[in-house]
Amino acid sequence: MATLARLQARSTFVAQQYYFRNSVVDLFRKKEYDAAVKIQSWFRGCQVRAYIRNLHRITTVIQKWWRSYSGRQEYQLIVKVNIKFMYVSI
Repeated sequence: MATLARLQARSTFVAQQYYFRNSVVDLFRKKEYDAAVKIQSWFRGCQVRAYIRNLHRITTVIQKWWRSYSGRQEYQLIVKVNIKFMYVSI
């Protein structure tokens, strides 16, 4: 009977140790998880900012090409109108 009493007393101690170890591990796991989330959010933010910078560069190139194209079209129209005006005035 004495061994049963010792085992029961020891089982409560083992249960307390088990609970304490798991609670410490859970705290560490949560801290590690939060750190991983922060690192991932920082990295994803960097990726998105780089993508937006790239979009701005591409947009600038498209605007440059479009404005030069429309400027040439407008200039050609002005030249055609002036040539017709010169022929009419002769």
